[in-house]
Amino acid sequence: MIDGHLMVGYHGCDVTVRDGLVSGRLQPEESNNQYDWLGPGFYMFEGDEERARSFAESASFQPERRLTARPIATPAVVGCLFSVQRCLDMTTRAGRLEFEDAYLLLQGAFLQSGRTPPINVPAHKQDQEVLLRGLDRSVFDFIHTRRDELQTRGTLQAVRGAFRQGVEIAPSSGFHRDSHVQIALRDFSCIRGWFLLPGDRQLKEIELAAATERYAQACAAHPKPRRRSP
Repeated sequence: MIDGHLMVGYHGCDVTVRDGLVSGRLQPEESNNQYDWLGPGFYMFEGDEERARSFAESASFQPERRLTARPIATPAVVGCLFSVQRCLDMTTRAGRLEFEDAYLLLQGAFLQSGRTPPINVPAHKQDQEVLLRGLDRSVFDFIHTRRDELQTRGTLQAVRGAFRQGVEIAPSSGFHRDSHVQIALRDFSCIRGWFLLPGDRQLKEIELAAATERYAQACAAHPKPRRRSP
């Protein structure tokens, strides 16, 4: 990733959110749930609209897994043009070294306080992949806090990571079906615009009303869990 270059990301979401972002009725919201591997941010798949669509469909078909903070009743994808100057890029050595340094400092803080650090675990017993990455999220949060406190390297506008996911396509190939590059965008001023995918169109008023009703029903059927007081 080259800082300052125009990039394309794809966000899997409900069709009402897609149309809201494109029309300007809605503004992007920061996600901060249990599956957000890169920490809080607006999540996009870099240059991969099909992976974004697959994610939206999975979230819609498996609402009980709460893959998204809010339910997806009608899967859709919205495109985003953005430009970032300060990104923690985990596909680079510099990014990984900063993560490693933060991890060691955080681990030392936990040991000193006698607290147990979070761990990365599968979301369900039958899962072979580690999708709940509490440790990774804590390290990224620590990086953001440390940068803000030191005020020497600048607040990060985004975090970028490549993830191996899904079944291996060919034995020992290292290529997996659902692997992807993901962006957690933290600074929404980096966004230059939104767009529909080729062949898509915004819903007509009657269609939007029906989609909004489906979305409301999905929200009612799967409300956000209440957070326990600390």
